[in-house]
Amino acid sequence: MRPARRVESSIPTTVISPTALAQACAALADTAGSVQIRGAGTAADWAGRPEPADLTLDTTALSGVITHNPGDMTVAVRAGTPLCALNAELATHGQRVALDAARVSLGATVGGLIATADSGPSALVHGSLRDLVIGTTVVLADGTPARNGGHVIKNVAGYDLAKLMHGCHGTLALIAEVVLRLHPVAAASTTLRLPASLADSVIAARSVLASRLEPTALEWCDGGLLVRLTGNACALPPRSD
Repeated sequence: MRPARRVESSIPTTVISPTALAQACAALADTAGSVQIRGAGTAADWAGRPEPADLTLDTTALSGVITHNPGDMTVAVRAGTPLCALNAELATHGQRVALDAARVSLGATVGGLIATADSGPSALVHGSLRDLVIGTTVVLADGTPARNGGHVIKNVAGYDLAKLMHGCHGTLALIAEVVLRLHPVAAASTTLRLPASLADSVIAARSVLASRLEPTALEWCDGGLLVRLTGNACALPPRSD
């Protein structure tokens, strides 16, 4: 575990950065006061201004891949791992976590993205992390670890803690480890922009969804509808036309 330290901010607090699950459990078990859980800080103000806490538990050192099963298309990872770094490692196997939230490029962690219920345009097809998480290990306020799910996509063992943690902003437990479902990296991808007002984009989006284009993402941005198409490199040009 990295040594505890004081940080200078508007809310003075002691910061502990565990590097392993056992250290995170010990840190919470030894703390009788309030605890603030912090990741990369890319959405620190999403749940409002934090109240003063006796301890800040920094998860960024709790990072790295635990196990990767390319054949089953699953990966177990520590929650402080930046998603961009995880996807870079998975790309060598032609796989990825299919989440394209804007904060990913800023270094948002896997645990932070789950805790804030963030998602991106690709949720149209792949859903949010709520739909991609198949197992979690969390640490309760008294330092007790609780595991749910596993490494199998069709796993129905126990209560679905992952869905409970989705959007909790660290108020229920510390998300320590996560098992994620993976998807193949697309062979080719292209994004089309259709200039249109918001009202016209709604009509256009309905037409696109009803067509044979099979878009993987739709988003209205800066006066236009963005349509992302993925698939075989030879098949994309005819679909784009």
